[in-house]
Amino acid sequence: MALTRRNFLVGAASAAGIAAAGLDAQAETNGASASAQHAEYATLLDIEKCIGCGQCVEGCRERNGSRYPEVKKPLPVMFPPGTKDEDWSGKRDVDGRLTPYNWLYIESVTVQKDGAPLELHIPRRCLHCTNPPCANLCPWGAASRQPETGTVSIDSQTCLGGAKCRTVCPWHIPQRQSGVGLYLDLMPRFAGNGVMYKCDRCADSFAHGQLPACVEVCPQQVQTIGPRDEILAQARKLAQERGAYLYGVTENGGTNTFYLSPVPFSELAAQAKPGPGKPTFAPVADSMAQAGNLTRMLMTAPLVGVAGALVNAARQGQGLNHTQARPQGALHDPKAEAALSGGMLKKLWVGVALLLGFTGMMQLPVASRYGIAKIPGLTWTGDFYTTLNVHYILAALLLALGLYWLTLQVRGKLRGRLAYWGKVRLAVLGVVVLSGMARVAKNLPSITFSPGMTTFIDLVHLGFAVLLGVLCLWLWATGRGAWREDG
Repeated sequence: MALTRRNFLVGAASAAGIAAAGLDAQAETNGASASAQHAEYATLLDIEKCIGCGQCVEGCRERNGSRYPEVKKPLPVMFPPGTKDEDWSGKRDVDGRLTPYNWLYIESVTVQKDGAPLELHIPRRCLHCTNPPCANLCPWGAASRQPETGTVSIDSQTCLGGAKCRTVCPWHIPQRQSGVGLYLDLMPRFAGNGVMYKCDRCADSFAHGQLPACVEVCPQQVQTIGPRDEILAQARKLAQERGAYLYGVTENGGTNTFYLSPVPFSELAAQAKPGPGKPTFAPVADSMAQAGNLTRMLMTAPLVGVAGALVNAARQGQGLNHTQARPQGALHDPKAEAALSGGMLKKLWVGVALLLGFTGMMQLPVASRYGIAKIPGLTWTGDFYTTLNVHYILAALLLALGLYWLTLQVRGKLRGRLAYWGKVRLAVLGVVVLSGMARVAKNLPSITFSPGMTTFIDLVHLGFAVLLGVLCLWLWATGRGAWREDG
């Protein structure tokens, strides 16, 4: 079904639960059925139609101007020395790139087609990925994806401006404005650096049944917006009919923005000049491709721990049968006890826990700012994807070790019981594990939490992880053990 601006408006209003007053009943029925069947909206940009008039840019500015940042000066002096702020408040008129005050710009390139020069004008903005790394990896839940529409947005009220979203975005779309936002009320010199801004397809207007401004004001109807599967089918049909090329269908695992070009995008990428605020048209791999594999690894880790403990118990039992019977009433395994109390297993547990805490902290945008990534041997901490993968692997290992110990305890292989502080540590660890598993689940494309829930989970996970570290350090310093022998 070819969607017009009129029936899209009705469908959007229906999706938001708003009555579309003044529209005829038949159009309202069609729009409602369309929105009910499709959870995501996508945009097709036929760049050959664009004349570079810039009305979409102006329309975006007019529609969203009230949401632009108003900076509090003077800007905080950042720590450590050399940390740079980003202030665009005196350059609001810049429209040749993405900025906190310009969420859409026109990129113009000249290419060759059929032996003749062809000038193309391309509206550039956020592509709204179907599994966006900016939303998945934001440490505070400020960036989020709306499952009802497929729009990816940043909450300016909770964003601290760490710019992790820009770093993990393959196109580096979000732009930072310092001197505004929540960080000013926390530790403005030491953490955060403003608020990140980008296109959110005029989400506020969409909630009231309006099209995005860039779509609405375009005189050439360059952009078509509607349910994702219909827009994708239309894009593929046009590409086949014209012998044209598509970008955004598979890039980064799929997006909700499809560009239709008369020439290969490799030629556009070669002619364009990528840089800060100027995204590329180069091929982009799925940055979250490992999320599913890592999640399966975490889910399997407890089973591996249980299986390892059972195999170990079976081997110990066979050894006893071939040597001498265990004294009557002696249910405990001396070798297992030695390993758990002060041997290799305990050392492994402590080492993994420390590394897990370290890689967890490196999920925050601190490694580059505080020079950790410049230390020989720690350069990998500056790559958020590397630290994420290492964190997942360590978490899986810790889960396996924990279930190994628990299985031995349940089977009566260990003498003694948990002391009071051991139970406290176990309870805190349980919260860390559960909140961590929820955070892992959010990285899957089929699972989405609300921004508030994401922020809550992140804060619980971080807060209890810090509490666990402080608690363990205090108990070690005071000599309070987690284990009490029965004698």
